Amino acid sequence: MIPTPDSAKRPLLNRFKSPWFYWHTGSKAIAVSSMVLSALLMLVGFVVAAGFSAWGVVIAVLLDAVGLLLVVLYLLFLRAYIPDWIGLQANADTFILHQLLAPMLAGFFVTRAITFFVAKAFGHPHLTAKPTHGSPP
Repeated sequence: MIPTPDSAKRPLLNRFKSPWFYWHTGSKAIAVSSMVLSALLMLVGFVVAAGFSAWGVVIAVLLDAVGLLLVVLYLLFLRAYIPDWIGLQANADTFILHQLLAPMLAGFFVTRAITFFVAKAFGHPHLTAKPTHGSPP
């Protein structure tokens, strides 16, 4: 399928871009605004209400999908070197799950949703493109 500027024909998830998409396409105000709003919302939701680590929220907002790669690297390489016989591996797994993975997974979706609404409020052409009813030239 040839991509078109018609946002109605694009899959739903393609509309929810990372803040870094807007940063690299020159819309730095959208990127910074959405990261700040995401961080504030997640800090209130995770750190204050649920007791998660603030570092997990910061990593989730700044690294986006790359943060999930850190968890995968931990599981594939580092976890095998943590001794299990003294219970250290279980503690490390709990730390990774509760302080990094949970905020990163939630942050992945929260940040994209907030970025979508910020970009829409700013009137970014990626979201406000007029539908074309013909094939591209």
